Amino acid sequence: MSKHLVASMTALLIFAGAGGAVSADDARSETGPAVDASGAPSADLDGAVSSVDAAPTTSAPPRDPFEQLDQVMRRFGASGADEATGARSAAKSKRNATVKVNTARRVEMHVAEMPIADVLRMLSEESRRNILASKAVTGTVTANLYDATFEEALDAVLRMNNLGFVERDGFIFVHTQEELGEIRKAERRVESRVFRLKYLTAVDAKTLIAPLLTDAGKIATTPAAGKGLESGGGKSGGDGGGNDLSSEDSLVVTDDSAAIERIATALVELDVRPRQVLIEATILRATLNEDTALGIDFTTLGGVDFAEVGGTSPAAQAIVTGATPANELENTTFTVRTDVRGAVPNGGLTFGIIKNNVGVFLRALEQVADTSVIANPKVLALNKQRGEVIVGRRDGYFTTTVTETAAIQTVEFLETGTQLVFRPYILDDEHIRMEIHPKDSTGGLSAANLPFEQTTEVTTNVLLRDGHTILIGGLFREVTTATRGQVPGLGNIPIAGALFRTTNDNTVREEVIILLTVRVVKGEPEEREGALLAQQVERYRIGLRRGLQNWSRERLAQAHYRWALEHLAAGRTNRALWDAQMAVHNAPRFLPAQELIDELRRRRIWDEDASAVRLHIQRMIAADQGLQLAPFGRPTPASGGGAKTDEPAAPDGATAPQGESGDADSKGDAAPGGAS
Repeated sequence: MSKHLVASMTALLIFAGAGGAVSADDARSETGPAVDASGAPSADLDGAVSSVDAAPTTSAPPRDPFEQLDQVMRRFGASGADEATGARSAAKSKRNATVKVNTARRVEMHVAEMPIADVLRMLSEESRRNILASKAVTGTVTANLYDATFEEALDAVLRMNNLGFVERDGFIFVHTQEELGEIRKAERRVESRVFRLKYLTAVDAKTLIAPLLTDAGKIATTPAAGKGLESGGGKSGGDGGGNDLSSEDSLVVTDDSAAIERIATALVELDVRPRQVLIEATILRATLNEDTALGIDFTTLGGVDFAEVGGTSPAAQAIVTGATPANELENTTFTVRTDVRGAVPNGGLTFGIIKNNVGVFLRALEQVADTSVIANPKVLALNKQRGEVIVGRRDGYFTTTVTETAAIQTVEFLETGTQLVFRPYILDDEHIRMEIHPKDSTGGLSAANLPFEQTTEVTTNVLLRDGHTILIGGLFREVTTATRGQVPGLGNIPIAGALFRTTNDNTVREEVIILLTVRVVKGEPEEREGALLAQQVERYRIGLRRGLQNWSRERLAQAHYRWALEHLAAGRTNRALWDAQMAVHNAPRFLPAQELIDELRRRRIWDEDASAVRLHIQRMIAADQGLQLAPFGRPTPASGGGAKTDEPAAPDGATAPQGESGDADSKGDAAPGGAS
């Protein structure tokens, strides 16, 4: 039945395409009698057609051939109707599909559930472009496109079915994505390129560019460089690098040319010079210690006086009594005294008065200690790198670890002074985020060899603008102590109670301010400032040396060398030579003066070292090269075949220094430096 339905439908579509109406009788006459699988006429089909012929007509038959086909197919049952409906839809979609290309090469397309092969054929015919599709290209297209370019229309149609195309030599080849991948893989040209990195490490660069590689791409990197430096108690002769690579980090990338170019573009953006940050921390610690004390002592004797008891006094500052005489013990004697003045520290005002058996002594003291400590460390560091500067001292102390079998003693160090530890993060909006830990401390070791430390420190994470100063920490603390010592009861008496008590008032005021200034290094301004600081350091060094005594050997050598240069500038070469020799006489390691002597005498100052091994290697090299050995300006031995002395050539236009007699070594009337 299926074959007959398809045949009937085809006949009807043929007539429909010609614009004629097809009846059931025409369909039967065109297709002939229906047969079943054995070749016999099909009764079902004949019956169905007959029933159609015999059916009473209540209205005119439909004029649309597809509606006529529907009426016929409904007589064949559900399965036949489904097949007929699919064929009818495909035929109708072809009839209604339109693809137009105007003179401006713009595409208008209206298709519904149309096979993609037919869409490509229509697009090729209308645009007169050569389009070839592989056998694996399948699917349907439903689209309404207006005023699209050819490429846009083609890409839209193919994208709906996960297809793609390549254009080559005027032909457009349509393939599935899998086929396109195979084509690209077959056409891929693999190459290798070496990328030499300036600032980026090979390990970091590999991590960043790995996503840009194709599946077949490979990266080789140079070995990672060592990190960190041994300092402090590190062993001497440690890791010196051995035969490690000492050139810049490099990458060797193997991939197709497109991937290589993507990687090259990315590395240009990534491998840039890192920025630097100059950090300045200012730590101000001010301490004010104010101590006020007042104490009054008095001593009164009854029945005897100070002389009778052998009293002594150091200039009326105090009174020391002796033993009561034996003959006075039978009489009534007494003493009243206070001893509170001893609580007042020594110093200040001391007042005393002694008369017979009464002594009064007063001590008053006010102490003020104002201590200010300003620490101002500066350090330069790269972006995101840890920086640390310590200016202070390390005190070592022992620590002991006791186990069941042994006691292990190690040395620890207490670091005190000014310390700055930080890590900067430079942002693009002229801000810097800082992890910072400034510290200023004092301390040492106690009598029991235990460490103690007084410290001012802060640890914080802040954000600040480039070139600005902010307060990152501060402290104000005041401690007031009032001490009273008195005779119970009597010390509370108004006015007169001062004779029976002592007072000691102490106030400690402490203030800590921590400021932070950050500047991103721009280049030229910092270089100019650095050159200026280098000149200042040199001036400082010269000032210190000129503070030495004028008759010291160093100062005399400097003076003679300056006089030699003055004589040489005036053309007095003989006197210049004499002063240069005096400079070397006072300071044998004065190299500029030695060089000046060599220049004036046109030959090197030399002295035989009388060593068998010092020039051993130089002699072997000279023998291999067929040369006579005359190092350091020494004359060549006479056995060397009459070779000339290895003397430096005279400068152009220069003549050997001559004295009044014309002898180069003549002293003439050379005078001490400056005496002409």
